[in-house]
Amino acid sequence: MITRITLLWILGLITIVPYGIYYLLFHAQRDEYALLITLVLFWIFGFWGVVGPIVSAIKIRRVFKALEMAQSRERLMEILSSQDSQDAAIDLIASENRIPRFLARKIYLAFIRKAGTGAH
Repeated sequence: MITRITLLWILGLITIVPYGIYYLLFHAQRDEYALLITLVLFWIFGFWGVVGPIVSAIKIRRVFKALEMAQSRERLMEILSSQDSQDAAIDLIASENRIPRFLARKIYLAFIRKAGTGAH
């Protein structure tokens, strides 16, 4: 999913942004300036600020739906060790504690190691 969204952003970066700038500089009427400037700046700087939280919410929802459907302990452990679960947990740790993702990943992996061995 993130690959498709990244490709969409790159496609917009090589089509929407240059055409928007060209149209702004050579063909736009005065009342179109604000829309074109906003479009170009949003696509470059604001796209991930809008799409990032939506992608995170979709990942978290997918993990919770899988947890609801787990029928056995083995299936539950399989779901919790999946890549989607790891990404969602790391994103949540990083955002809630305002720390970088690499540090949240280390914390998550240390917790999983400790929880997996049954140490308290």
